[in-house]
Amino acid sequence: MSLTKGGKKILFLLPDSGEFGGLERHLLQLLDKLLEADLQVYIISFGPDVLSARLSPDWLSRVNVRTKTEPKTLLGWAKLFSELSPDIVVFCYGWILSFPWQANLASALTGIRRRVAIQHLVLPDIPPEYMGKGPYGTLRRLLGKRARRIYRWRLAGILCTRTICVSDAVRKALLETLHFSPSKTVTIHNGVSTELFRPSSTHRMSLRTRLQIDNDDFLLVCTARLSKVKGVDILVHALAGVLLRGVSCKCIILGDGPLREKLIEQANRLNLERHVLFEGFQSDVTPYLQAASAFILTSHTEGLPLSVLEAMACGLPCIVTNVGGTAEAVMNGVSGLVISPSSIEQAENAIVYLATHPQERADMAVKARETVCSSFDLDTQMKQIVDVLLA
Repeated sequence: MSLTKGGKKILFLLPDSGEFGGLERHLLQLLDKLLEADLQVYIISFGPDVLSARLSPDWLSRVNVRTKTEPKTLLGWAKLFSELSPDIVVFCYGWILSFPWQANLASALTGIRRRVAIQHLVLPDIPPEYMGKGPYGTLRRLLGKRARRIYRWRLAGILCTRTICVSDAVRKALLETLHFSPSKTVTIHNGVSTELFRPSSTHRMSLRTRLQIDNDDFLLVCTARLSKVKGVDILVHALAGVLLRGVSCKCIILGDGPLREKLIEQANRLNLERHVLFEGFQSDVTPYLQAASAFILTSHTEGLPLSVLEAMACGLPCIVTNVGGTAEAVMNGVSGLVISPSSIEQAENAIVYLATHPQERADMAVKARETVCSSFDLDTQMKQIVDVLLA
């Protein structure tokens, strides 16, 4: 791709996530807002190029997407930055291990003045601190495996001029566990388009008719990558329990991933063939959300999932696990239900409650959309990020 001349040069670095997901969608949303600025935009993906085919026509001549093998040494990272000489570099962290410490150090050593990290997920579990006494205990606390890991992760906070967190939960973890500087770390929540994602009775009837789902049926939708971290197996088990309690329920699962076949086998083993529909990855999930009665996501870890905000914008009460920033969007008992991660029983009870309390469900639906419109509007959130990047 050719680039227009002039303007600052901004470089986005994407880790190898293996597929198009929330991290990449967030970047596309940001690009649309950056279109208003006079910038040369480069994107380096250390995995397959999942962005180019999704770029809007306005960006085709203004964005250069490249795939590269991730450098393994400080010198390799320095060479990468020296070749492009960006004015701004943005590290898009899908998880805290997305980039090695050499990447952050090389960006500073090569003179890039604006170095920004966008952190999307809370920290993984870290082993507890060694409590032994004496010189050995002190040395292990200072230089042991846990300490070395924290030092490496903390380096990103020291060397980046600004760290953007997609939820307060992500920011809190960085401040309390890795001791990032509060003055250099800011929360800017994810946002969604409330024009694109909105309730629609027309789409509701159309999709339900296609899938042979009655208008009065209680219909759940789950949008998630079919991987262990998303806990979809918890949802499948809970659905079996709901049906055993005599509560009618159907569920559409949107997404793909390494556990797809295993989850289908699990659903079949629990006699859920007529109640759970695996629709695969969908580039446009809006019709499914507009057809649903409620949304559910039983993740084990999150930052602030776009899928939840999109569902809320479509007027759906959401059942979510209390991980990451989900509870910052979904207020328990007001716009949805917040449950403990890994709890089949709580997931089952939450589904039964929404299925059997239509008036409360309707009230939550109204509050869900109101919340997104007032606090998670896409234009507002993206403008805040642009202001940080170009400060």
